[in-house]
Amino acid sequence: MVKIVIKGWDAIYKETVHAIKHRIPQKEDKIIYIESLDDARKLFTPERIKFLSTVREESPESLYALAKLLKKDFKTISTDARLLSDAGILRLVNHKKGKRVKVRPVFTGNEINLSIAV
Repeated sequence: MVKIVIKGWDAIYKETVHAIKHRIPQKEDKIIYIESLDDARKLFTPERIKFLSTVREESPESLYALAKLLKKDFKTISTDARLLSDAGILRLVNHKKGKRVKVRPVFTGNEINLSIAV
């Protein structure tokens, strides 16, 4: 499971310092913090949700294969993959096949939980 928390950076900092001082273990496998709901909307577009779902269900061997599955151009898929990878949601694994190095997208979670701090 990947947990996405929308919370301001000041609150994240205070919470992290408190957890370290009091040795509070992290329960979730992975927590990703996003500063605002607008940032979450920009990251989780319907197309990117479909992207992640296809990666999880089809396990494409490369970004090129994913582009073919989604019927999108490679540049769009590559850009989305880098963005999701930079956010910590998707892993991009290099593997050699013949003389070429392919980049395989990997989404190990089976769901994304979104939590909004109020």
